[in-house]
Amino acid sequence: MKKIFTTLLSIALIALILPTQFTIAGDKPFPKIVNTLPDSYPEGFAIGKGHTAYNGSPLGSIYKVDLRSGQGEVLVPVQDPDPFTACVILGMRVDPRTNYLFIAGCFNGNAFVYDADTGALIMEYFLTPAFTGVVNDLTITKDAVYFTDSFRPVLYRLPLSENGGISLDSSGITEIPLPAEFELDINSDFCCGGNGIVSTPNGKTLIIGHSNLAQLYRVDPATGDVDPIVLDTPLAGFLDGFAMQGDTLYIMTPYDPPGPPDSIDGIQVVELDKGNLSGTLVEIITDPDLDGVASGAIFGNSLYVNNARYVLFDLFFPGPFPPDTQYWLTKLGIRPK
Repeated sequence: MKKIFTTLLSIALIALILPTQFTIAGDKPFPKIVNTLPDSYPEGFAIGKGHTAYNGSPLGSIYKVDLRSGQGEVLVPVQDPDPFTACVILGMRVDPRTNYLFIAGCFNGNAFVYDADTGALIMEYFLTPAFTGVVNDLTITKDAVYFTDSFRPVLYRLPLSENGGISLDSSGITEIPLPAEFELDINSDFCCGGNGIVSTPNGKTLIIGHSNLAQLYRVDPATGDVDPIVLDTPLAGFLDGFAMQGDTLYIMTPYDPPGPPDSIDGIQVVELDKGNLSGTLVEIITDPDLDGVASGAIFGNSLYVNNARYVLFDLFFPGPFPPDTQYWLTKLGIRPK
């Protein structure tokens, strides 16, 4: 009996020590590199049910891929092959309650909702008149979806009903004003003002980034109050997509042209203090398998990021891709919570 007990105890201890994906005998480890659709550079990225991920494209396509097997398929095909008129798919997030895939993007002020399983378009919203702003990123809370705009000093609030139900028109969308520094001139200023956005675990506070100023802000969606977040060490570079776990904020910071080694290509990690008005820059994650890190999402004790490889082209008006250009996701270990 003692021997049996000792054996069971040993198995239990091993199970606690090993990451979840390794606890079942014969499980295949999750690879560090997950290839995505060739010749289709990404921007937005999300993780949905199980270990299914979604990679967006500024030409309007969405690629669905299994993080364990690497098998993927085109969920939504290219909507417009002309980069000058295409719908630029930027921020992406999945609401697990409904399995809706919310999309931010387009110079037409649009936001979209797709079925994350089938790719069927469920709803299209109009957040702002065409060519007045760039709807860039989003976060989902219990009762709303919040979108940033990279050229207008506002957040857009799309209300959700109980259990994540969506409105069938754009009439309920409201705006939360942001400080004057978020107002950019779309004709002269290089992107971006408002960009990455996350919500705290309780959904009562939003954290947004000003890309050009490398500054974080706290937003109270209930009152509309907006306050800068003071860090012990200033952030650097162009702030892109965000991911958050507990009080830890992961800030994707791609290189600036002409590319590395002249600037950051990694993830700036900030520990926010209680109240989210201050914080500490605790590390900058870099890795040789990063190449223009744009967006990210957390899965277990890993941060998955996509690589836009910005150095190969201009983001908004790309020329022809080099033939057989490969794109991929990179899995990075993070501290468990």
